[in-house]
Amino acid sequence: MSKTTKIKTAEISTVLGMSLLIFLLGLLAYLLVITNSVAKDIKEQLVVDVYFRDDVREIDVRKLEKEIVSLPYVIKANYVSKDSAKALLMQQQGEDVFEILDGINPLRQLIAVNLTSEYVNKDSALAFKKYLLSDNEYIIDEVFYNQSHFLEIGNSFSKLEYFLVGAASLLLIIAILLINNTIRLAIFSKRFLIRTMQLVGAKSRFIRRPFLISALYQGMFAGFLAMLLLLGTGYLLAEFNPQSVINITASEESLEKEMIIVGSIFIGMLFLGMFISYISTFSALNKYLWIKTDKLF
Repeated sequence: MSKTTKIKTAEISTVLGMSLLIFLLGLLAYLLVITNSVAKDIKEQLVVDVYFRDDVREIDVRKLEKEIVSLPYVIKANYVSKDSAKALLMQQQGEDVFEILDGINPLRQLIAVNLTSEYVNKDSALAFKKYLLSDNEYIIDEVFYNQSHFLEIGNSFSKLEYFLVGAASLLLIIAILLINNTIRLAIFSKRFLIRTMQLVGAKSRFIRRPFLISALYQGMFAGFLAMLLLLGTGYLLAEFNPQSVINITASEESLEKEMIIVGSIFIGMLFLGMFISYISTFSALNKYLWIKTDKLF
């Protein structure tokens, strides 16, 4: 195998190695974004029910509903009358559920409140409850929410997010070390060329330029390959789970949001490949630009 062939093989292996590692980082980044999105959706589906006393007028409940909706950490607040609650229960449990009560409706009117995901935690929910009861004890009978759900959902997704961030950080360190080592080996094979250029009077900036430009192209190409791998993975997942594609394209807003996420990850992958390749090449070049001649052998 000729020297030129060996150099080309080293460059190809460098690009392929970078592509695989950048792909894995991009995949972890996408999983982290999806985890955050799913966690947000689930948290915002949790409901805080505000029950009212039987003698409270609807106009007073509606007034409080407007006040609750105006709060910055409230997504929505829906008023449910006694008759609406009865109709909903009959729809779910059957029309005979009220027969034993001789037509009496024991249900209370309520406001169902959905909080923002940032506010769905044990302490914030308790603070919201105290806020409601502070000036409205005379009309509010009870503020109910499932404390275990508020606590468990937040903790579960936090652990998963920490795991993904930890895995991505570890993979990033491994990627930098492996790519740096591969590029050092590639520069090592050109150490005599570097020394020859120095002997004919070439300055360090002139010597670095072609290597650094080549490093940027290699990093860019590795980023593009990683993008293709991620797109291919997404295509395969869509083949096995077509419902995910239906959910993404269900509305223009969700499609636009998904495109922004994927575009941001792609740009990050591209610049990561270029950055790691450039820095590793610059570092390796410095070693052979200042090394003594007897240590080249």
